[in-house]
Amino acid sequence: MKESTAVSSSSVVNRSLSAFFGIVINIQQKSGGNLSEALGNLSKVLRDRKKMAEKIQAMSMEAKASAGIIGSLPPIVMLLVYMSTPDYISLLWTHPTGQLMLVGCVVWMSMGIMVMKKMINFDF
Repeated sequence: MKESTAVSSSSVVNRSLSAFFGIVINIQQKSGGNLSEALGNLSKVLRDRKKMAEKIQAMSMEAKASAGIIGSLPPIVMLLVYMSTPDYISLLWTHPTGQLMLVGCVVWMSMGIMVMKKMINFDF
């Protein structure tokens, strides 16, 4: 029985399903008891795992949308200020201190984007 569950795992697409099924069958074979109850519990666990994965994916998509909005705000505001009063923001391109500030902004924005990506990407 143990070998048949191990062999069946190579032909099943969902590896976690096959692994859980093999474990349940092996435990059931050793301890005895109601197999239908054990398989019912397994199906409940697998459904709950799928629901949790879908919830995590939905929450990460929400966080990605928020990160996109937050990340795009500084360039949009800069563009709007440039369109309304170009002389006000032209110091960023022409003066060495302004250029240094632009480089610093790009570095900090890049670091912020990397941190947000690390926070948003979930392994489940």
